[in-house]
Amino acid sequence: MTWTPLQAAPLPCLDSGNDCLRTLTDAAIERSPELQTLDERIDLIDRRLQLAGQRIDQANARQWTGYLTTDPIAILQNLFGGGQVQQQRMAITDLEIRAADLEAARAELERQRAAKRSQIGEQVLMLVIAYETAGDRERAILAQLSNHDLLTRITEIDYRLGGSSTETYLTRIQQFSF
Repeated sequence: MTWTPLQAAPLPCLDSGNDCLRTLTDAAIERSPELQTLDERIDLIDRRLQLAGQRIDQANARQWTGYLTTDPIAILQNLFGGGQVQQQRMAITDLEIRAADLEAARAELERQRAAKRSQIGEQVLMLVIAYETAGDRERAILAQLSNHDLLTRITEIDYRLGGSSTETYLTRIQQFSF
């Protein structure tokens, strides 16, 4: 017995109907290693965004503590710039920029994911159409073989009943051969 892909993974359906195409596309998307990798990368970015959001919230909550000092020089630096408060604001801004970069990277991964899903859908459609075309071709060939067999039998019966000469019979048989 030879191995075929259909024996290894039976398909729930195999026609070009909308429901079947949707089912096959969903199955292909579910099994796509590229989409799984993209999903893992998106999850990682989501975790990093969540962590960045927590850090920004913590930094914003502690921002006022920079004003609590008894050092007059530090108070002046905080009021006019260059002190701990400004450094904290710059750190918060840096975290916000990094979070925006992560959002942009996530959006790009989402775009790639959508493009891959679309590509998989197109591939499934093309494969189903190719399968149906091959089935149509097989049925046409089987019909031709049946017609050929029928014509061969009719020619043989005609010859046996004396309806044609041996030469005519052999000529017709030769014409019917592939």
